[in-house]
Amino acid sequence: MAASREDARVVVIGDALVDAIDGASHPGGAALNVAIGLARLGVPARLVAMVGDDAPGRVLREHCERHCVDVVATPAPLGTAVATAVRDGDTMRYEFNAAGVGRFVELAGLEPLLDEAPLVVVSCLALEHEQQVAPLLALERSSERLLIDPNARPAYLREAGAVARFAQGLDSLAARALLVKLSDEDAELVYGEDADATAARLVAAGARAVAVTRGPAGATIVTRDGAVDAAVPALAAPIVDTIGAGDSVLASLTASVISGAHEGGWVGPLERAMAVAAATTRSPGGLLQLPG
Repeated sequence: MAASREDARVVVIGDALVDAIDGASHPGGAALNVAIGLARLGVPARLVAMVGDDAPGRVLREHCERHCVDVVATPAPLGTAVATAVRDGDTMRYEFNAAGVGRFVELAGLEPLLDEAPLVVVSCLALEHEQQVAPLLALERSSERLLIDPNARPAYLREAGAVARFAQGLDSLAARALLVKLSDEDAELVYGEDADATAARLVAAGARAVAVTRGPAGATIVTRDGAVDAAVPALAAPIVDTIGAGDSVLASLTASVISGAHEGGWVGPLERAMAVAAATTRSPGGLLQLPG
């Protein structure tokens, strides 16, 4: 897919935060990980996220600058989000500060930025808020340009009715999307159903493709033409943590869309994404790693 201008960047919208892991601080957040991952894959990217004028915010800005990712900082009245990661076997669970829980990315006034982007990627956005979803529903040619990862987190959806509202927001966007990427945990939390059932329903409602990730069990992409599967390749190095694995999948699939690799089918792009995810789990934090 050709950009409307030579310097047009993929726009990634969502969360950017500092991960506190084993006493160390790491730049993170799903959207930030995707934007940095795109840059590491050779795709120019711009991050739209709540970033405060505080110490964590400076960490995020400096990290993005090192990786040549533009940052559009939206209002952050509670400062920059911080997530403390707690190990639970090979996975992580997160505890968020007030800025993380109270997330909202103000998109008013950014319409020209979205209009010129070759792709708009949404990851871990407050889809339970109608005002958050509305600007994306107005996105032109969304079935050619919009990629979504709900990245649903229980800590963000504790208010009464929040899960149902989030599901409604996700449904409305998914029906207009080129690709929806969700984990089996997303499907369980948001819809209370098996991810395969979610994928089939979203495709029937209008999504052009739905990628379902299942951790070490691999992933599937479902379209109206059927489904393709890919396994996670075995690597000699042990898993360090799984932070950023799903984000690396979305970044890799987005890069495949930019290059047009998906036009011949999703098998190759999905296999590549699984290789990227496997490499990412062999390093600490959410920074995408390239497979050897």
